[in-house]
Order: sequence, then C-alpha cells, then structure tokens
Amino acid sequence: MSKFHRVAKQPLLQWHDAIAGIITDGVNDDAVDNLMDTLRRIVDADGCSLIVYPEGSQPFCPFRKRRKGEDPRIHIDQYLERAYLLDPFYRLAVDGPAEGVYCLSDVAPDAFKQSEFYRVYYRLVNFGDEVCLIIPAENASIQISVSRQKDKPKFTIAQQELIARIYSTVRAILLKWWTSSKADNKENFLDSHLECALSNFGSSVLTQRETQILQLVLRGYAVKYIAQKLEISPETIKHHRKNIYSKLDINSQAEMFHLFIDSLRMVTPDSPPDPLTNYLKPPSQQD
Repeated sequence: MSKFHRVAKQPLLQWHDAIAGIITDGVNDDAVDNLMDTLRRIVDADGCSLIVYPEGSQPFCPFRKRRKGEDPRIHIDQYLERAYLLDPFYRLAVDGPAEGVYCLSDVAPDAFKQSEFYRVYYRLVNFGDEVCLIIPAENASIQISVSRQKDKPKFTIAQQELIARIYSTVRAILLKWWTSSKADNKENFLDSHLECALSNFGSSVLTQRETQILQLVLRGYAVKYIAQKLEISPETIKHHRKNIYSKLDINSQAEMFHLFIDSLRMVTPDSPPDPLTNYLKPPSQQD
C-alpha cells in the first residue's frame, strides 16, 4: 500500500472508529463529544461547534472543539448572547426550510465583509472558512460549524464532499441524541424573545416597507440584493434607508446595529414585539 493511499484513507478510518465506539457504547454526551472531535480531525479543521437553536428559547452550545488559546468569551459567549441572530447559517435555517451541508460561500450575502455580523463577530474570531451541517429536529435546529482560521487554506472540494458523505450518519446520531437530551433537559430551556425582536425591530416607528429593508440591512445584505429581493430600484432602497436613519435618529449602519443591541436590553417576556417600544419610552414610563 502506498503512503498516499494510507494518508488518503486515514480520515475514514478515524471516522469508522468513532462510529464503532458509538455502536458499542450507545448515543450519549460522550459519544457526541467524540464525534465532534473526530469530525474536526478528519478535515483538519481548527474548530468544530455544535449549537442547538430550540424554538422560542435561547440557543446553547453543548459541545465545542477548538484550538488552544481561543477566548471562549468571544467565540461562544458573544455569539450566543446576540450575534447569532445575524449569522447567515442561522438565518438560512430560520427563514426557510434548510437541511444538509452548506459552505460559507453558499449562504453569505455579497456584502458579508461589510455586514455587522462580520464586524462584531466573524472578524474577531478570525474565521477564514466555515462549513455548516444543518439538521432540522423536533422543535429545534441543530447545527455543526466546522471552521478554519484565516491563516489556513479553505476547505478543499474533497473535504467538503467527505462531510457531505457522512452527513446522514451525523444526522441520525444527533437526532437520537436530541430526543434523549430534550427529555432530560426540557426544564432548562429559557424562553427567548430575541428572534421576535429582530423580526419586529423598528416596526412601531417605521412603515412596513421600511421595516422590511431594515431587517435585510441588519442581516448584511447589499442594496443591490435588497432591491432584487423586494423588486424595487436601488435608488428607492437608498431613499427608504435615508428615511429609516432619520426616523431612528442614526447616521450609519453601525449605529443601527448598536441601537438594536441596546434595545434588546429592554426585552422582557411581556414586551411588545418591537423592542424600540419600551426602549424609546421616557425613563419615567419604564417599568
């Protein structure tokens, strides 16, 4: 057997060993943890995170494999707190039915590097490439992010195809794990109104069309894409954006994002759909 053949076969040997362990010991937290580490190693990734997005509840990250020296407060805490709302992979799963393996280049908007998500999160974690496995589950979306830092080459076509080939196995294991985990931890899921807040942000002071445009701008889409999606001219988009800035008393997309983040601090289970409703109240009228 040639050296090349041994090297080429090694990732699948590692994978089969991991699956054999799961068959022997059953699907549990240790098995999923080992599955994540094996997935990271077989494609030479720097990080591998499993994030669960329960319907109506805050997302959580039960498993994460990462390089030494990474700051979890940036890589996980900041993402789970609010940044995830603008993540293109999360938006793909929430805004429409999505299942399978997706590359960053498949889902990121044209102006991704000018988006607030890139500025406040992606740039800080220094990701250069990312592949996401999206698994719809009962009352949740399960996603595995496999990432590489900027100092490494992007995932090869062969590595992407390898992830696609093992997707069905990963899906079966995680759906079994989720069914068991949900039964054990049902009471631990905290109610969250963040998705509702994002969908309705600005609706109490903006027109319906302005609110639509605001949502797309927040999610990082360029004027050209927004115009195509809404079937109106780029000049009309710019006119609406000018009105949005005026009504919200802001001057830039960065200020828009910070206004959204600040308004989230006022969100409670009893809050109106638009977080600005409570945020703009005079202090004397706030609870």
